Amino acid sequence: PSVCSRLDRNTSGLIAAGFSIRGLQFLSEQFRTRDLHKYYMALVAGCVTRQQKLKGYLYKDEKTNKVEVHETLEEFPEHLKKDALAIETVYEPVASTKQATLLKVLLVTGRSHQIRAHLSSINHPIIGDSKYGDSSINEQFRKKAGTKRQLLHAYEMVFPVCEGHFSYLSQKSFQAPLPNDFLKAMEYAK
Repeated sequence: PSVCSRLDRNTSGLIAAGFSIRGLQFLSEQFRTRDLHKYYMALVAGCVTRQQKLKGYLYKDEKTNKVEVHETLEEFPEHLKKDALAIETVYEPVASTKQATLLKVLLVTGRSHQIRAHLSSINHPIIGDSKYGDSSINEQFRKKAGTKRQLLHAYEMVFPVCEGHFSYLSQKSFQAPLPNDFLKAMEYAK
């Protein structure tokens, strides 16, 4: 058995693993071709009212373990352009208040810290995110709701039409319910 997907530290939810070489290769190919859809739930600061597709570029500084996101490649310093990667994130609001919005996020490209940095770049940081978030909002949620981590959860994986040996996975969906700390923060945000 081997894991073929991963989550950022302090992110909860589903990961995928192959129990055989054949299964691992199949899953890895589904992620590589982006045929397997992976959805996240994120509680973000502010009120989001419409679905949106974000596109941009991401550069990861390995020394600081932090990424930089820009809408265009031209916005990066010249020496970083060659290492910047295209990213795409789609989100839709599920529920919102003036203070926070629960988003369902489709990770189109799977880059390190992508969802966290992409949402922060549009002024809707994930609540509890100490790296890309808003420290005053994080402190408010920590005091009132006991939030101790970023409220990002790998919620669902949906398989495409599968043929052959893995046909039993065809169009199957697997979900992980939201954890209690997430639900408590959502209650506070009402």
